[in-house]
Amino acid sequence: MRNIWSSLRHSLDGSPPFMLLLNLSVLLGITLYFADVLMPVFLALGAAYLLDRPVSWLQRLPMRRVDAVALTMLALIALMWWLIATLFPLVWQQAQAFWQALPELTAIGQQYLDQLGSAQPGWLSERQLALLLQRLEGQSLNFLNTLLTSSLTGVAGVFYLLVYLVLLPMMMFFLLKDKTALLTGLQRQFPASSAILTPVWRQLDHQLLGYIQGKLLELVLLACCCYLLFSLFALPYALLLALLVGLSVFIPYLGIAVVTVPVVLVTIGQWGLSSTSSWILFCYLLLQVLDAYLLVPWLFGRVVDINPFYIMLAVLVFGGLFGFWGVVLAIPLASLLKVLLQTFASESG
Repeated sequence: MRNIWSSLRHSLDGSPPFMLLLNLSVLLGITLYFADVLMPVFLALGAAYLLDRPVSWLQRLPMRRVDAVALTMLALIALMWWLIATLFPLVWQQAQAFWQALPELTAIGQQYLDQLGSAQPGWLSERQLALLLQRLEGQSLNFLNTLLTSSLTGVAGVFYLLVYLVLLPMMMFFLLKDKTALLTGLQRQFPASSAILTPVWRQLDHQLLGYIQGKLLELVLLACCCYLLFSLFALPYALLLALLVGLSVFIPYLGIAVVTVPVVLVTIGQWGLSSTSSWILFCYLLLQVLDAYLLVPWLFGRVVDINPFYIMLAVLVFGGLFGFWGVVLAIPLASLLKVLLQTFASESG
């Protein structure tokens, strides 16, 4: 197997684009096959990539890289412990309460849909309505039941707990500290791809960093605005719903459609079809419109220069190939594909 791989690399050594494509294909295959086992590595790589900029800023003070990495890791650990000690218990409590109230909220929603069906005969048959609500309730209960009742039990659970609490921070530390040595080693292993990989990575790094920073800022702003709105009207599960709305920004187009369902259910379950619920849903819709047509173009207009049609196509394709994570990573993967196609076109031209 090693001889076949060596001969194939030697035969394509004079064609950097094809060599890069071959390396990426092998990397993708390994990722798909060992996805569960390598998840801590992927998380460590992603976190190290995001923390590399603060480390670089600290080095300009000046500060040794190992000291900058240690200070950055300590700040991150302190932030995580603060979130776990303050926000996590409240979110967990509201999530459990919402899960217990979900059947009742679904029944209330069904009553209003029945009234709407009676007022508009022929718009939706009783059989179609029953099937729709049954499927919605079943999938929601299964998802929340899996999310809330899953626990770390047994030897496997303890092992994964130790991996994420001990090995993950250690991997992040050494990835940041030994960044130069690790990248140099990769370039020696793939010399034919390094010539073309450098300009590709420069373009992709600009897009990815801008995309992630923009999404984090969008998450914070949208979640805070929604929390203020829900708290102003004393909406139950305000913190949980606001956090779900914020996290939905990482799922293009589909996230807002999914997270709007619990917002509508809780609003109608609390106040029915009243003026209060109308104002809440109107303000919520206004926030989503401002986010889609003002905040998103301002944050990503110059970073993610991809037509919305291709973004939706990427969501369908990568979601079908990789499931949930394919949907979440649809825009970064589409950006990578765009950069590769532009590079191949310039090389061939």
